[in-house]
Amino acid sequence: MKRAIIFLLFALPLAASSEECLGLDSPAAQLFRDLKTVESVDKAIHDSLPLLINYQLQGGYFTMPSARTYNAGIIAFGYAWVAPYNIWSLAFNAFDHIETTGNYWIYRKMLDGSFGHLGFGDYAERAANVKFVLMRKEDGFPYLPGFAVGWNDFFGSQRFKSFYVAATKEFLDYHLEATFGWGRGRIHGFYGGIAWTPWHRASHLLKGLTFAAEYDANDYKRHWSEHPRGREVKSRINAGIQLDLWDLIRLSGSSLRGTDWAGSVALRYDLGASKGLFPKIYDVPVYSAPVDTEPLGTLRTRQELAQEFAYAFREQGFDLYTLFLVPDSSDRLWMKVINVRYREEEEVRRRIEYVLASLTPSNIADITVVIEADGVTEHEYRFRVQDLKRYAESKIGEDEFAVIAPMREASSTPSIYDAALLYRRRKRVWMLTFRPWLRSFFGSSRGKFKYEVGFSLGPEGYLFDQIYYSIYGTYTALSSTQNMGTEDFLNPSRIINVRTDSLRYNQSSSFHIDQAFLQKSVNWGAGWFSRLAVGYFETAYAGISLENLYYPVNMNWAIGFEASGLLKREYYGLGFQHKIRKLTDEGVKYFPYTGLQYFVDVYYQYKPLNVDFKVSAGQFLARDKGVRFEGGRTFQSGLRVGLWYTLTNANDVVNGSRYYDKGFSITMPLDIFMNQTSRTRIGYAMAAWLRDCGARAGTGKPLYPTLYWERYNYKPGLSPY
Repeated sequence: MKRAIIFLLFALPLAASSEECLGLDSPAAQLFRDLKTVESVDKAIHDSLPLLINYQLQGGYFTMPSARTYNAGIIAFGYAWVAPYNIWSLAFNAFDHIETTGNYWIYRKMLDGSFGHLGFGDYAERAANVKFVLMRKEDGFPYLPGFAVGWNDFFGSQRFKSFYVAATKEFLDYHLEATFGWGRGRIHGFYGGIAWTPWHRASHLLKGLTFAAEYDANDYKRHWSEHPRGREVKSRINAGIQLDLWDLIRLSGSSLRGTDWAGSVALRYDLGASKGLFPKIYDVPVYSAPVDTEPLGTLRTRQELAQEFAYAFREQGFDLYTLFLVPDSSDRLWMKVINVRYREEEEVRRRIEYVLASLTPSNIADITVVIEADGVTEHEYRFRVQDLKRYAESKIGEDEFAVIAPMREASSTPSIYDAALLYRRRKRVWMLTFRPWLRSFFGSSRGKFKYEVGFSLGPEGYLFDQIYYSIYGTYTALSSTQNMGTEDFLNPSRIINVRTDSLRYNQSSSFHIDQAFLQKSVNWGAGWFSRLAVGYFETAYAGISLENLYYPVNMNWAIGFEASGLLKREYYGLGFQHKIRKLTDEGVKYFPYTGLQYFVDVYYQYKPLNVDFKVSAGQFLARDKGVRFEGGRTFQSGLRVGLWYTLTNANDVVNGSRYYDKGFSITMPLDIFMNQTSRTRIGYAMAAWLRDCGARAGTGKPLYPTLYWERYNYKPGLSPY
């Protein structure tokens, strides 16, 4: 394909230059006319006015939404002063056509009726919004308007609930954008907006300056939950400016209702496509020299070969742990390698291939490379030396080589009776790990936002080269939770309190032994894996856990079973509670408790979109039975954003309605903040409420994430699944 394109680039201009001879209707001339048409359409698709965002961080103007939105992977955070409200907002698009935003509305100078006097202050309300963009001009329709439907504040108390439809068109030749929409709810009836960005094609700082006006259709006077000081309307026209700086900072200000002024500041960053905040200057190039293919023998001993491989792999970000010479009709090598740096399987494979192509003796026929992570062998590659040589000479490409030598199920270690051990390195008995940590709480009666900040420190490693262990303690350096209670006075949990008392662990002491467990993982072959873990798994629970998983190589699905017997820990120390709290109409009661959680887990990955799903059915910590659904999307940067929703038979009631556990999670590679690639990931998760239904305890290092991330590639559209 590449050769054909190069040929066209050089040959067709020569043909086109002889248009008089060939005629205007010649194939070459027609091709160039078609290319010009494609170029103009492509330019119309990608030439765009700056995205305007409203005070709720949605694609829009000031208070009204439009049919435009962020690109997938962009995260935004903002604050708006919209009298008489303060609005804190967060936005993220997992897909180009789905916009999700969350708002925290604070009613200024309106004391909360229940907890305002306790420290909560002004009344506040959380809102979640979603917009589905049915058609964007980036989809290949530059001459048609974009269409979207959306729901504001679609669950919970729904004080700002609205449904709307919108159509937005850009008129690039006039630097104009216009929106026409209709809404029901707080947005009541027809609305519209217009924006002019006169210098959007310029290169100076004012290219992001936009003058905008909108017809505000919010029903301030009659909407039931409106702030009493925000009902007066003298004008439906809000007018103002927005300024986009470096595609990073957004400033906006406008008139509001003809009675006030409003303004906002927002930060946005394309975290999904980010290559990191710092260039990876400490990543070494792929191996290229020295090249030594001298046969094993007098001039190149086995010990020299082992040392060369160990040093080269270490330089490339791998640890060589085992190397065997397996005599056969043609000698071959078998090695076990651990990846300590890279996030994608393709990069791991590519670097291994270059090392092997440069250092494998010419009298070796083939090489088996087994990859291990977290104490479990994952998969292997089998390379013929002649193919490695052709690859190093660029006679075959990476995709062709992956077909010739695909990822396979890991083979067992050769017997010392059938092979010669050339090299063995013991796994580290211990290494010290340090991690910062954060817990946050919204909506406490003692304040709108509470937090705990600290760090964890402790050793991890392997005993007898086989059994993984992790011991670490956490220290709370800063905390604003000391005056918080563990009972929800408005919506007390009426099931056994397996999670709602979690605050008491850090309130009891600044230091805790969070983890101290042993784990043995096994690859049985043919895609079957098991693990057994025992010890202190987390701050609140300890016990024993067994997991079995079927996850064949090159498959986009897996199925497993896990079961754990658990004891609830004392709030301080290493002891255990044998009774658990339950809030009843008669008061606080305690019941005997031993935890048992078990699940059948089904995993599925849709590779073209890098979307993954997990369904867990079984029994949770509070002895409630049900199903937990999880889904997430992983981006080019390694960022993964996910949601979960749990349906169980627990009768948990919040604000008069049956509550089901739900929330979101974010994990990302640590190397986003580093100048060197790292496979270490950090994460954060938040549930809608801290409740006891649908709760489950950590039980060590689960198998599926270990295998998933070691086999992961970001390459959408190239998989048949």
